[in-house]
Amino acid sequence: MTTERELLERALGSRRPPVSLDFEAIEAQGARAVRRRTKLALAGTAAAVVLVGLGGAALFTSGTPQTVTPAAGGQVTTVAPTEREIAYCYQNADITSSADNQHVAVGISGNSANGRGDAAAAIISLCTTAWADDYYQWQKPGLPRVVPPLVACVLTSAAVDIDQAAVGAVGVFPGDATTCAAMGLPVAKI
Repeated sequence: MTTERELLERALGSRRPPVSLDFEAIEAQGARAVRRRTKLALAGTAAAVVLVGLGGAALFTSGTPQTVTPAAGGQVTTVAPTEREIAYCYQNADITSSADNQHVAVGISGNSANGRGDAAAAIISLCTTAWADDYYQWQKPGLPRVVPPLVACVLTSAAVDIDQAAVGAVGVFPGDATTCAAMGLPVAKI
């Protein structure tokens, strides 16, 4: 019976092939791999630090009230609302009144991470329905229900009884663009 060694010797001959290793090349290749892994680890760490920083900045600024420049002296201006998750329907064109039921906050469900939707986009329709169906008893008793012309304004910090985080939200008032200007508010660009 032939052993493995004999088979190997027959295949290679009686002389063994010279085996030589280039240890310098092997070490250089290993050093390049270590440098490459180190660079990737540093780049990954830097990217993680940037993402954490941006996330922290977003977290700390998300609740910061936005400033809205009031309309100058009865001049009609238009701006986009900065707060879109809440909006208000007003009974009268008065942001200084704290009367009961003067304004009602409206928010809608949505697909955002916090479950809220774009109330600013829907507020004119919602307030129109509220007036038509007299949800808040704003209609005069005994008279036919009338939906007044409605205008969307962007609320400033001068608006009474709103959450300060809602500065920059839309408020819908009976009136037109000049109504917003008379209250020192810009018209909402929805």
